[in-house]
Amino acid sequence: MSESEAMEIDTTAPPADRPEESKVPDNIDEEETEEEQCADLLELLESTDDDAVSAETKIQTLSSILTEPQNRYGPTASSIKERAIYGLARAYCNSGKYDSVVDLLTGSDCSAFFENVTKAKCAKVVRAVLDVVCTLAPDQLDMQAQICRNIITWCQAEKRTFLRQRVEAKLASVLFEQDQYGPALELVDNLLVELKKLDDKQLL
Repeated sequence: MSESEAMEIDTTAPPADRPEESKVPDNIDEEETEEEQCADLLELLESTDDDAVSAETKIQTLSSILTEPQNRYGPTASSIKERAIYGLARAYCNSGKYDSVVDLLTGSDCSAFFENVTKAKCAKVVRAVLDVVCTLAPDQLDMQAQICRNIITWCQAEKRTFLRQRVEAKLASVLFEQDQYGPALELVDNLLVELKKLDDKQLL
């Protein structure tokens, strides 16, 4: 080997392999931060689980969660507020405040929640509240019918066709229980025509 060739040989040792640094997904830190920021809402919600707390206090506390001024709607905050809506429905039914139940979903308490969650989440909450009301106040058919009518009106204004159809089906069921067969059948007939056009086999 010539002297010039020897000088061109790279004698630098290859860098030692470094252990790959473990990467923590950014969203984990974000989720933990959001949970910490919602600790006050969770504490308020859990305080209403105490049987010693009066119905009026529960209602005020749950309402304050939904109307909190910071307007938080991350995953954790939305979940807490969803539970607060169910809690309000139960509290109103258990205390006989049926007028408040009627206005719960379409009133000021829930308006911001529905504006900030998906349509699918909105539909889930509405159906769940109707189930709660029908379970806790099965004999209050006038109240159930009025809740359905309020939601239908809201759905029409917000162009929530999918949810409106399901609430109309629920209203028809309530009307049958009230022996209002004419209005119930008319509602069902209109629904069938509309659903056949949409080919919604699930509701049919």
